[in-house]
Amino acid sequence: MKKRNRLFLSYSHRDARYLKEFQPHLQFLEERGLVNFWDDQKIEYGADWRKEIEEALARTKVAILLVSADFLVSDFINHYELPVLLEAAQKGESLIWPIIVGYCLFNASPLSAFQALNDPMRPLERLKKSERQQVWAQVAARLVSALK
Repeated sequence: MKKRNRLFLSYSHRDARYLKEFQPHLQFLEERGLVNFWDDQKIEYGADWRKEIEEALARTKVAILLVSADFLVSDFINHYELPVLLEAAQKGESLIWPIIVGYCLFNASPLSAFQALNDPMRPLERLKKSERQQVWAQVAARLVSALK
């Protein structure tokens, strides 16, 4: 069994702007050896992308899900990522941290069993950039403890 020490970021590519906002916070922590994060933008050209994702999922200790309507209807997320993440969480091997980026039916989804890191009625798309940066900084600070 592989050691679970990685942060896995799952998002709809339509919500990539939110991942881009969060990445500097993660890079700051990663450069200091505090966090090992993975998102699909780390897949190298020519790599077997499905194998890369499977490997990252197998090492996931914390999964941050950037949840929106597009996320909830993504076939790839629903068929390949979420089943693995939900099983690991059910076994107590990993944590699932939803962040609501857009208005959606989060509370009607299976993900509603997991406490969102922000109020679903105040998704990131509704916040000013400075307020979103505050959310990202708070999440990054929590990650340091969670990934020890």
